[in-house]
Amino acid sequence: MRNNNFYLFLLFLFFYGGSVNAQNQTNSPYSRFGVGDLQSNILSEYAAMGGTSIGSYNPNIINPYNPASYSAFKANSFIFSTGGMHQTTKMQTSNLEQITNSSSFSHLILGFPLTKKIGASAGLLPFSNIGYHIEDTESHPDLGLINYSYNGDGGLSLLYVGAAYNLTENLSVGANANYLFGGLNRNKKVIFTEGESFNKPYNTRKNSTISAKGFFYQLGLMYNKEINEKIFFTLGFTANNNAKIAAKQTVLTENYEILSSIYEVVKDTIEDYTISGCEDCNMILPQNLGLGMSVDIDKKWLLMADFSMQDWSAYRMFGKSDSLANSMKFSGGLQYTADNMSVNRYWKLIKFRFGGKFQNSYLQLYNTQLNEKSVSFGLGLPLRKTKSEINLSVEIGERGTINNNLIKEQFLRFQIGLSLSDIWFVKRKYD
Repeated sequence: MRNNNFYLFLLFLFFYGGSVNAQNQTNSPYSRFGVGDLQSNILSEYAAMGGTSIGSYNPNIINPYNPASYSAFKANSFIFSTGGMHQTTKMQTSNLEQITNSSSFSHLILGFPLTKKIGASAGLLPFSNIGYHIEDTESHPDLGLINYSYNGDGGLSLLYVGAAYNLTENLSVGANANYLFGGLNRNKKVIFTEGESFNKPYNTRKNSTISAKGFFYQLGLMYNKEINEKIFFTLGFTANNNAKIAAKQTVLTENYEILSSIYEVVKDTIEDYTISGCEDCNMILPQNLGLGMSVDIDKKWLLMADFSMQDWSAYRMFGKSDSLANSMKFSGGLQYTADNMSVNRYWKLIKFRFGGKFQNSYLQLYNTQLNEKSVSFGLGLPLRKTKSEINLSVEIGERGTINNNLIKEQFLRFQIGLSLSDIWFVKRKYD
């Protein structure tokens, strides 16, 4: 394999970095609910096209969102993909606003063929994030100011292994075995400042940690048809099972006193327990269904569209539901390449991508289901004399509303991905 040591070094570097900071970060009060902010289509190739991916059957791109796509890998090929993202979010209510920033690792995935009809992939992806800090103040005639603080962090990651098989020349089937793991941390504090009463109660804090780990499975189907010499059509379908993910909850509630800005002294433990191993000690992850299509015209134009839905009303955590509703997402994208065989003009090799999406999110608060909409664009920059590529995407969108005491979020998201491709197990000949 060409540049073997260089590729192995990159693989180690990114895997080590990913293992240290594999969990993506977010800053959103809405991540308080459910399993946090769901992460989907975090590969910049797809993010630039509105997040469309279900109908993508490309031998040069790993598509973990439809495992049937792995059969597209060419003989002796090997693909390694990783990347990162940055998001700036403006949060606003009817009278307040705040700007936050977050940056993170996005993904680490591998793809390669096993035989002429079988392809495989494995990798690490973020599944959800929690990240919020909310403060509120109440004035009491006897106790003075009472400060409330709500904080959350953590999230879930997904480790997958999958394979695909070409049933016929036009039909392929694939499956992913997904291992979901991570921790959801939430805590709240009630802090009493000096008041008129000498019997001012102690401050209270409650820390709740939920750890989850377990398997669920995803099935993918793809039908490919060459309409004529210039048009290639693909139809894709995905579904995952309604899964039970084992969970454990640890709760600690304490009364404490602040002696200075540094020292806190625990006065009493109100709650200290762990829930695990019971019949309802699990997370019910609801089924997700997706349908997508793509049309490749003359290897210049690529049109893609996706529709997906998930029954989050069936979600349970320790037997309890949350403020969640069924979600639906529509997305579409367009890619243009002037001439993918150009030798002298680099700009003709560049892939220009555009897209958009509309989503009914799984959050339903104050009888209002939150919507998310965005537009996106990006570039696929090939590395000369290789099949490797640097992918850039920019997404501009908003979620939520300022009505009904809710929060509106406007975001600008940048993503960068590196896709390294090479050929394995081919003997080189030298003159």
